[in-house]
Amino acid sequence: MDKKINKKNIIILDGGTGRELEAQGASIDPPLWSANAFYTDPDIVKKVHKSFIAAGAMVITANTYTITQYHLRHANKLNDQLKLLKLAYEKARQAVNETNSSVRIAASLPPLTESYRADLVLDDELLEQEYTLLIKQAVKHRVDILLGETLSRAKEAEIIARIAQKANIPLWISFTVNETGNLRSGENLRDVAKELLLNYGVKTLLVNCSTMQNIHFSIDIFQKLGQEFTFQYGAYGNRYNEIRKDYKLTLKSTVINEEISPAQYIDAVKSWIEKGSSIVGGCCGIGPEYIKRMAQRFVTERQ
Repeated sequence: MDKKINKKNIIILDGGTGRELEAQGASIDPPLWSANAFYTDPDIVKKVHKSFIAAGAMVITANTYTITQYHLRHANKLNDQLKLLKLAYEKARQAVNETNSSVRIAASLPPLTESYRADLVLDDELLEQEYTLLIKQAVKHRVDILLGETLSRAKEAEIIARIAQKANIPLWISFTVNETGNLRSGENLRDVAKELLLNYGVKTLLVNCSTMQNIHFSIDIFQKLGQEFTFQYGAYGNRYNEIRKDYKLTLKSTVINEEISPAQYIDAVKSWIEKGSSIVGGCCGIGPEYIKRMAQRFVTERQ
């Protein structure tokens, strides 16, 4: 049916952990968002991971997205960072072990302040300090992939890539993009991607937590760049409308677009795969039912 798709080469990611935690009864209120669960019911995080594994995810992302000094400081929990990171990796590992699966665990290396806000990205020294800490903890807890995700400026990716070179763990870099498919900073995705491929040894580039429409433009950019360079690329979108320019987590302005059905999202994913994407999944609002349909549609049963 899907003639252009080599199902043996597709990697299915999980979906949005935070929104799935909310769907299963956990609070995702600011400032800690998905990290609230570690204070109330840590096993619900494991339950969410297992639900994505059961749906067919081949990679799950540890629930470390808001375990940053910025969010912890706002919650008066700054001293808990190492404890929470340890718990996040433990729950991800338990989910894999308890399902007897070969699923890989990715460490989320997120924006260090607000998501989507290129204007609020920290200076280089602060980025270097905290990303060094986050990567060291990820290595310590034996993750399979380092995932810099929802990045909105090139320098976030470049600093992560420079630090990660010492880790000897596969690095994936993922940007959140604007209405032209470029970085939210306005930086050109093609230029930034080329720099990462040429000068930082990055071999996997993604876009995430963006609308399906924005991602279409980014995938076109990756497809053209793939004529010059050999690299893996893909996307995992959200079910939001376009993010407001003054977004802050405290505004809680990101309402799920309920009109985006699994079938509609899977059609978008199909178009990304037909343009060369080999890594696909979901971000905010993409639950296990979406991942299940994706796996059924695009993956050959593995032995």
